[in-house]
Amino acid sequence: MFPDKGSYTCTLKYRKESPEPGPHCSFSQLLEAPIETVGERPLERDRWRETGDVRESERERVMATFNSKKRKREEKRSGCSQKKSKYRRDQHGTCCPVPEEPTPVRDQWNTFTVMADALQTFEEYGEDAYLFNKRLENDFSPLDFLAIQHEVDPTNWEEVINLLIKVQRHFSLDFSTLCLSVNYLARYISQRPLKATILKPLGATCLYLATKIMGRKRPSAEDFLELFGDANYTPAYIAYVEKNLMCQLDYRLQGPTIDFFLEHFSLIRASSEKCSGIITRAANALTAARGIAALAMTQYGFHQYAPSLLAQCCLKAADNIFGYNTANEEEPCDYPAHLMQECLEKTLLLVTANNNFLQQLLPGVFPETLQEHSTSAAIHSGSTEVTEPAGQHPGTSSRRPKETGAGSPRKKGGGKSAAASRKTGKR
Repeated sequence: MFPDKGSYTCTLKYRKESPEPGPHCSFSQLLEAPIETVGERPLERDRWRETGDVRESERERVMATFNSKKRKREEKRSGCSQKKSKYRRDQHGTCCPVPEEPTPVRDQWNTFTVMADALQTFEEYGEDAYLFNKRLENDFSPLDFLAIQHEVDPTNWEEVINLLIKVQRHFSLDFSTLCLSVNYLARYISQRPLKATILKPLGATCLYLATKIMGRKRPSAEDFLELFGDANYTPAYIAYVEKNLMCQLDYRLQGPTIDFFLEHFSLIRASSEKCSGIITRAANALTAARGIAALAMTQYGFHQYAPSLLAQCCLKAADNIFGYNTANEEEPCDYPAHLMQECLEKTLLLVTANNNFLQQLLPGVFPETLQEHSTSAAIHSGSTEVTEPAGQHPGTSSRRPKETGAGSPRKKGGGKSAAASRKTGKR
């Protein structure tokens, strides 16, 4: 009896002093176990030995983190070293290695700040939207819109578009707003002869109407007209011109512009490999291409090219400026190779001749060595034909009336007549 009683007493003491279960059983299992099994001394000794081994291994693991050499050896052995590799890769392994991570440019025309929703929408509807706008492109893009004009020549056109760019940059409007206003102006003057003095208020009306159509951020009419520097431009007068403008355009106020195609081709690049390096590179090229497209819109001769064609050439010129290698990227081939090459060569020469204008328009985008990049690319492309120099943009100044970043238009001295200028622009 006494041995059993002693065994029972020892078992109760063990349960009372050691309420926590061992590593191989729960507390309820410990209570339900037979008394003689639980009370055996060898089981208790083995349980504490196993617990001690676990605590010892945990202590060694914690202390190893303070040993830098040992930690580096372990990381190297397991393949999780934190040392920077020669090529930075995406965490999920979906991105091809790039030599350097591009730095995002800071400018109001950089709209690729949030890409998740844009890429999702593009994957679902991008191709259909492109085909739809491609079919409408010719209907909304008059080619020889100065043919019926007698007083308005390419010089007047350039001055007005430069002024629209300054106003657009001042109010931080969308680039699509600028493109839509230029489209309104070209379509209107392709149908109706104008006096040269009417072109400026008509351009102001086109830009103000475009801000209403885009429906995002619209300045007041008084603040808007103040930048055009003419006391005769009143809100009532602009409203009158606006009614005539919409009637002349048959109220077709939405149409494909070059900005749509710039975004479409840029999203194709960004969706090919969804990593930060590719997206940043596409955003930088898009921002620079918008500056080149704005410069091309000031030149009458570049309106002979379809917006989708000119958009591809502007992106290629932007890639050349940043030194991006796009040899492995898929590109749409909707146009003959010789036409694409012709437009690209003229675009590169346009950029070379107007580097000061671009640097003042987008100072955070275009580098100081812009002329070297563009000139070398133009020489490499074998271009010998020079278009009408658009860059006789003036001694540009960023002073007021209100600082906009774009250069003010240079007034060209008389030389060519309007007919001769139009002939040069067509070529």
